[in-house]
Amino acid sequence: MTQPFQEFLAARLPFPGLAAWSARTADRALTSQSYAPWLPSSRAEQILTRLALAADGLQYHQLEPFRLCWVFEHMRLHLALRHDGSCLALIVLNARELSTTPVESVLEEFVAGDW
Repeated sequence: MTQPFQEFLAARLPFPGLAAWSARTADRALTSQSYAPWLPSSRAEQILTRLALAADGLQYHQLEPFRLCWVFEHMRLHLALRHDGSCLALIVLNARELSTTPVESVLEEFVAGDW
């Protein structure tokens, strides 16, 4: 992970409700951080890998996703994909009182950034 990308993440994460994040760089290297005892970093990396595979499956059908979100009873899984192959997954608690603004902001900046 590049220094600018590390600084980007350090400046924006964690935010309220963030359970974990995982990132894959263009060279396929994985990194992650968990903030919840029930979700180890290794599981966050597994989640990212599976979500990225799902996005790849959509591309097989001529769909090019750049943002995806799966909503479950207790969590939301957000995935942002860049054209260089890097991606960022945010695993966030699904609670009405939590603002979605930090999630949207981080993912938009990730996609637009120059890492």
